[in-house]
Amino acid sequence: MIAWLSVVGSDALWLSALGDTIRADRQIPAGVPFAAAPSQGWVNTTALGQVLFSFIHVAGSLGVVAAQVVVVVWTLWILVSSARRRGAHVIGLVSVLLLVLVGGAAPLLVARAQLLSLVPYAALVVLLRMEHDRPSRLIWATVPLIALWGNLHGAVLVGVAVLGCYLSFSRLRVDPWTAVGVGLASLAAACLNPGLLQAPHYYLGVFGGAATKDDSGMWSRLSLSNPFDLMLLVASIYLAYMTFRHRRPLWEYAAALGLAGATLVAARHGIWLLLFLAVPAALSLKIPRRRAEEAPPRRANLAPAAACVAGLVMVAGLLAARAPTFHAADAEASQLADATRGQVVLVAEPLAESMAAAGATVWVSNPLDAFDHADQTAYLAFMDGDATGAARAFDQAGVVVARPGSPSARAALANGYTARQVVGVHVLLRRG
Repeated sequence: MIAWLSVVGSDALWLSALGDTIRADRQIPAGVPFAAAPSQGWVNTTALGQVLFSFIHVAGSLGVVAAQVVVVVWTLWILVSSARRRGAHVIGLVSVLLLVLVGGAAPLLVARAQLLSLVPYAALVVLLRMEHDRPSRLIWATVPLIALWGNLHGAVLVGVAVLGCYLSFSRLRVDPWTAVGVGLASLAAACLNPGLLQAPHYYLGVFGGAATKDDSGMWSRLSLSNPFDLMLLVASIYLAYMTFRHRRPLWEYAAALGLAGATLVAARHGIWLLLFLAVPAALSLKIPRRRAEEAPPRRANLAPAAACVAGLVMVAGLLAARAPTFHAADAEASQLADATRGQVVLVAEPLAESMAAAGATVWVSNPLDAFDHADQTAYLAFMDGDATGAARAFDQAGVVVARPGSPSARAALANGYTARQVVGVHVLLRRG
């Protein structure tokens, strides 16, 4: 299902565009090189993730979707393996997986930069539950994990917060010196990236950006009118009920409450809540087994290996069947980039990132927090079709790319642009 339905969303291809520049110049550029709006003060903390995306995007959008499939399966495998080791029954596992897939449909099926955080987050949660059961020196492994994660994606802050809940409400009581040491080390590790001492400034800039206040984008609040948000809400409530109908450690209550609050503020955080609840929810479904079933005779079983091979073949076949669609989208982005070469392009997400990855110079794109607040606001107004609010953006652009009749196209016409050329399903509008 993931291989058949996954698509490339906004907040994905800007990483590959920036990663291409880093690989070509062998250094991290100041600001966002493919954007014309000023961004020199931006702190780039996730250069490693950008380079990784650059390699992934060698295969085009198909490569990004393939990476999404691999990461999602890997993440779920980590959680399922942990639940199985703890004694979860297959019925509980299947039920929880269905809830996670339904509730997390948007982040699990839309490839974004967030995919770089899924595996580290799952590994961290599993490790913390192991440490709660049997405290050991292995807790120090969270420090390099946080350091690596901080070089990949900004959601490392979610991991730091969950780790803080464990250290404060579980480890501090039994081993205070280790709890304090790991806590301080993890905070330092979150800054152990190209941003260094400026990393906290970057994190604050993300939370204070115009996009976090725009209910139409990736930071939108949970809304009952959005079917994906509704599925997230239902799945979260049911998983929470399954998890907490039995007594759980105090730190899990604190972490779940924090993740639930973050989800209400921005629906994009819901995936972290779902993944956090998955293992204890699966364990809550206890299925009595007969004595003979508890200790089955040991014998060679090739069924799991055969199932894995069959699954890999099926995924490869599905991706191959969808390859022409992805190639066509990449080709259209390249055609648009060629048609606007040498000009500053105003184009909405996610096409802005696709064109940037193809070599175009856009006015503003993701990472939106890299730009001045006024430029962020004007760009969001452009995507909403607000001709007045986007006046600043239209004044700076040389050409607008939009679908005919779209809100962005109508806003461009209202600001003195006229349609001059059609490329694929998009129209190029120029002033005058």
